[in-house]
Amino acid sequence: MLAAMSNQTEATLTSAVITVAILAYLVSRQILVRPLRTNFGLSAVLVIIGIVVLSSEGHSGLSSLGRDLILGALLVFDAAGLGAVRALTVRLWRSGGVVLRQGTWVTMVLWVVGAGVHALVGALANISDSTLLIYLGVTLAAQQLVLQARVQGSQLPERGPAGTQWQGY
Repeated sequence: MLAAMSNQTEATLTSAVITVAILAYLVSRQILVRPLRTNFGLSAVLVIIGIVVLSSEGHSGLSSLGRDLILGALLVFDAAGLGAVRALTVRLWRSGGVVLRQGTWVTMVLWVVGAGVHALVGALANISDSTLLIYLGVTLAAQQLVLQARVQGSQLPERGPAGTQWQGY
């Protein structure tokens, strides 16, 4: 029994380290000036991996209607909602016909707060840590959708060459 508990603790620690590394990668990329992407590949990969890991956990994952409802609310309001709000804090402009994006310090704070809220509520409701990967995929997709909507039909300012820092507000 102790060996099984040790294996479970080791798996949980490994999952937490991987999730924190993914979150750090996503947050660090927010401040970079880079072209706005139009695909959802990374979002889809994160959601799929999260679902696969969650489904392989058996009884230690989601097992009750109450936890399912909490997870659903977290994904809709916390993940999608904060992703949409966070997209409003990202600066957008054109340079040489390419739409560029750069997050602000507010963007980064909202990433950390959102993941923290998800992890805290998940821990209080005894929801698996692997749902954080699903959260990251959903929130990234929501942010991407709102960024793309902001670009459609808008007159974005023309700025310097790609790779330069934002010089505006």
